[in-house]
Amino acid sequence: MKIAPTKTVGLVGAALLVGVAAVGCGSDDKGSESSSSSSSAASSSATSSAAASETTSAAAAPAGDYSKLLLKASDIDPSFVASDPQINPNGLNGVVQSMTNPGKNETIVFAIVVSEDAAGALKALDSAKAELPKEVDGAPKPADVGDGGNGIIATGKSPDGTKAITEVYFTQGKSLVNIEFSSEPNDPVLDETALAIAKMQDTQVKNNLT
Repeated sequence: MKIAPTKTVGLVGAALLVGVAAVGCGSDDKGSESSSSSSSAASSSATSSAAASETTSAAAAPAGDYSKLLLKASDIDPSFVASDPQINPNGLNGVVQSMTNPGKNETIVFAIVVSEDAAGALKALDSAKAELPKEVDGAPKPADVGDGGNGIIATGKSPDGTKAITEVYFTQGKSLVNIEFSSEPNDPVLDETALAIAKMQDTQVKNNLT
């Protein structure tokens, strides 16, 4: 999760999530390529996590276009620019998208994995908790977001220490949501900011997942 597309997934990161082409964090081509590369790696990592978390229940869920489950960049801040969403990444039912703030080198990766039922989503959340140490060095804490306030949040740095990372995981119905925020190592996203965005995403999923 790193304001951004970092590994997401744990949800597929648990969210879940995918090799999404990210928007560059700099104005020149070199900066964009670097940001894109970093975002893609994060997304791929998320997808792998999600796959590990979701397993068979997600595979059994009906496939579909889940882009309507995503927030828009304008819902968060005008400075963020969104990549094209990746639907059903790596064969996993769900969607992944990254948003970047080029001026601040911040990224947010949203990964949503859709299971066959709520029980499958909860199982994926448990798996995601076990994977968190691979994503961020901070200890997870309960977060009041998701079904029954079952969310978790962890803030710290990436394993290699190059980024500040905040990972948020929760379930909403049959979906597992992972939001990863990444930023400069000494400029982490505040927990309250991450949770405000997570609650917006929770509402978006609740209102649009059938």
